[in-house]
Amino acid sequence: MDGGEKSLGLISLSRDEIYDKIIGMLSEQERGRLLDVPTGTGVLADRLQKMGFNVSCCDINPSFFAAKDLTVQFGDMNTHLPYEAECFDYIICLDGLEHAENPLNAIREFSRIIKKGGRLFISIPNYLNIERRMRFLITGVFSKLAPRLKYREVLKGDVSMLHINQMGYPVLKFFLQWNQFRVIKLDIDRPKPKLKYFLPLVWLIRFYCFFWPEETRKAYLLDETLSDQILMGGNTLIVVAEKGDSGSS
Repeated sequence: MDGGEKSLGLISLSRDEIYDKIIGMLSEQERGRLLDVPTGTGVLADRLQKMGFNVSCCDINPSFFAAKDLTVQFGDMNTHLPYEAECFDYIICLDGLEHAENPLNAIREFSRIIKKGGRLFISIPNYLNIERRMRFLITGVFSKLAPRLKYREVLKGDVSMLHINQMGYPVLKFFLQWNQFRVIKLDIDRPKPKLKYFLPLVWLIRFYCFFWPEETRKAYLLDETLSDQILMGGNTLIVVAEKGDSGSS
């Protein structure tokens, strides 16, 4: 198995683990209308439909869709999703926002089409775990950028297949709160064992921030960004949010 095959295998494993987490979270929820966007091949959507959810599928690249008993609609999270206001009980957006040119618009669209009390399930790269923080300290970026240019011709200028923004949890939470969502749960795809070697640095950071005034701690979301889910979490962060009133926080 060459390096590329190993990489694809790890990506597939990670997605399966994220899918299993979402399935577990939804298994006890009342069945309702659910949107999977971007749906990709439709693997998760197919599993959710078999659980009894009324599933709609949407993607900017519908050609990848392969679920036999479902249909897919074209939709661009950067502009407009083809659904009426307040028509979904649940929205799933896994590995999607990091591909979006306008993630704020995506959250705005989710708020428009989900019902009050509806739940939004998002996964994004965990750019704020301790390993990536150290990488940023040394390199000034969270992940490699230059190699992506080699895909420009292959993708014919379509950047939707690439990670084109490196939005971390604090900005995501701000976008959610701005659009009437409140975060109710944080989770990870799977633990990353090698992060244990960073534990002394993690303890030092937590000790240093412990003495910050409460107002400052809240301003920087330290209770969340210094949590095990984020600081010691794996490659992917799962965020569950609920649609509320305009004053939700």
